[in-house]
Formats: sequence, C-alpha cells, structure tokens
Amino acid sequence: MPAISIIVPVYQVEKLLERCVNSLMNQSLDDIEIILVDDGSPDKSGEICDRLKEQDSRIRVIHKKNGGLSSARNAGMEVSHGKYIGFVDSDDDVEPDMFAHMVAAAEAYNADFVMSDYIRIMSTGERFPVSAKLKKGVYDKENMRNNIYPSLIMGENLEYGPVLSVWNCIYNQSFLQKNRVKFAEDIKWSEDNLFNAMAGYCADRFVYLKGKEFYHYYQNAGTITTSYRPGAWGIYKKMNDYMEKFFLSRKDYDFRRQMKLHMIYYACNVIGMECRNAVSFSDAKVRTDRILRDSRLIKAFDDFAFPHNLPLKLKIQLCLMKHRCSGFLAVIMRG
Repeated sequence: MPAISIIVPVYQVEKLLERCVNSLMNQSLDDIEIILVDDGSPDKSGEICDRLKEQDSRIRVIHKKNGGLSSARNAGMEVSHGKYIGFVDSDDDVEPDMFAHMVAAAEAYNADFVMSDYIRIMSTGERFPVSAKLKKGVYDKENMRNNIYPSLIMGENLEYGPVLSVWNCIYNQSFLQKNRVKFAEDIKWSEDNLFNAMAGYCADRFVYLKGKEFYHYYQNAGTITTSYRPGAWGIYKKMNDYMEKFFLSRKDYDFRRQMKLHMIYYACNVIGMECRNAVSFSDAKVRTDRILRDSRLIKAFDDFAFPHNLPLKLKIQLCLMKHRCSGFLAVIMRG
C-alpha cells in the first residue's frame, strides 16, 4: 500500500500537464501512487498520460468518457490504494516536499485530514500567498466545533469558511470510505465546497499547516472561476439540496443560518454573472428577476437577519435582493 494516492483529473491540458506531473514525480516522498484520470479529453492529453506512465512505474492511467471534474476524481478514488488521498488539478503544480510533510503530519497526529496554505499565481506572473483565517495546529472535535463549524459552509461575511478547496488537503482514505464522503457528480462547479464541508463535519481530528505554501494554484484565463457558466443557478440550487440533506438533520450543531447564507451567496454570484453577460439592461433585468422570484431564494430571505459589518455596497445589494428590486440590481451589477 503506497503512503498516498495523488489523483489528477485530466481534461484539455496538453500544454500544462507535464509541468503538473513532473512536480509529482519529483516528490521527496517516494512512496506515492499517481493516478491520471483522462476524462475523455479531446486533445492530446490522454496520449501524454500514457507516455508519462512509461517514464514512472508509480503512474497509473484511467481513460474514461467525459463526466466532469467530480466524476474524474471519484474514478480515481475508486481505484486508489494509498492510505491517504490527495487531489491535484492538472493545470497546477506543487512543492517537492508537499506530500512528505502532509503525510508526516497526518501520521503524527492520526488526522482524518490535513490542510496546507497555497500560492495563487496570476496570469501576469504575480504570486500571492493565501492563508486561512485559522490558527495553525491540531484540531480535535471540540476545537472544530468551536472554530470551524461556525463558518464550515458559509461565513457571516458571505465568504467561504476556512476549509474550502480539496487540492491543498490530504485525507485518510478509510475516513472517507467510513463516512461515504465523495464528490457529487452532477455538481459541475464548487464541488470542493460540498466535499470539504462534509469532510470537515465528519472529521475527529484535523491538522492545519499554516504558513506552509505547498500548492501552486494558477489563475488561468478562461477557467471555471473566470468564465461565464450557463445554468449555474440550477447547479447551485442542486448543491444546496445536497447540503440541506446532509446538514439540516444534524443534532449536534445548528447549520440553518449557514444554509440561508449559502443560498444567498450563490444568488449574488449568479446575478452578477448573468448581468455581466447580458446583452442589454432589459436582458439583465429579466435574468435578475428570474433568480429573485425563485421560491428557494425567497425562503432563504424569510426571517433573515442581515450580517453586521458588511461593506455598504453588499448591504444595499442584499436589501434589493430581499425586496426583489431587479431593475436597481441590474444597474448596480452591470457597473
């Protein structure tokens, strides 16, 4: 059994894939398994995977029909043999000692999962270290309930909580299997949020390696985070369904407030996206109105106490959303 299986979903990254995989083959921890999941990529990425496999016996390749990022990650998990599991996106890379440090921390503290910091690299080449608003160290269940649960799904400032992305974490495989934590394959975007929210709730012990910027996240133009996403509102409502099914039945912590914040956050996100993509003011107003009149969003605003210390513009935006003022919102969101 290798110490860790590193799962890399591969899709249309023929120019970047070798950079990613080279950073994995050059890890100081030799006892690894690298699983490249060719998710039906139409370019030469699949061929590159096969060629890289010939260079390193630790590499395994899966070729599958395109199913999206969540499907590819699940496919890698199903065939993995490592005690721990890590995820690396194929257009990113990592520091040579990333997995040696993270596996050592998991072993030392018998952790269910471990998280590090990362570096965000812009298309201009600028580099920004990113750190969570958490103290470094080991968190037992009580510490997690006190310090992570309050913003596990969504913070009062309408920002994600401290445990968000999967690619700067490793997970004990038996922990994931025991708690049936996997990716929802019909969630195309922000699937990390759902996965890590469930992992964060189920974990008995978590380690945060603050200041250890092991992962390099490249902010490439045209990626999911920078491009228009048709149908995003439907996807996000479906993700909220998964969240509600999992979290609203919990007896040890009340997540109802966070579920409202979660729905409102994504409504803000999608309204902005739709307004920027609209061809005219009237088009933006129609798109905005459709979201504001959704019964799920109306329910989220029922008995909703507005968070304190929000920026004035965001307060105004939320007030307009609550009262379904689509015209004013369209003006604000179109800039």
